[in-house]
Amino acid sequence: MPILIALWKFKYWIAFAVLFVLWVFQIAYSNHLAGQLKDADSKCIAKIQEIEQKHLKALATKQDQINKVSTDYETEKSKQRVKVEQVTRKVQKIIDRPVYNNVCFDVDGVSAINSLIANDSSEPP
Repeated sequence: MPILIALWKFKYWIAFAVLFVLWVFQIAYSNHLAGQLKDADSKCIAKIQEIEQKHLKALATKQDQINKVSTDYETEKSKQRVKVEQVTRKVQKIIDRPVYNNVCFDVDGVSAINSLIANDSSEPP
């Protein structure tokens, strides 16, 4: 019984000591959880950067493919322009020659038209 009376005298100090110990444990546990959050955050950032790098590489690959297709298109377009200019010039030369009323084309005109027909007809001139 005397121990209880002695403890009763120091009840505020005992309560203060218990609360202090609980407070220290709470701070330690909070620091532990903060460390885990930092680790999880760094892993998440690393994973996001890895995914971003994959997407950037895929984007660069697609852009290279698009540039190649665009270059091929421009090459074919320039080839077609040359064909159109050559045919137009030949037609202009043919028109400059005298033509009879009952004959539409002379020999050069017929050969130019036949050469266009003989070429791949799926491509426009």
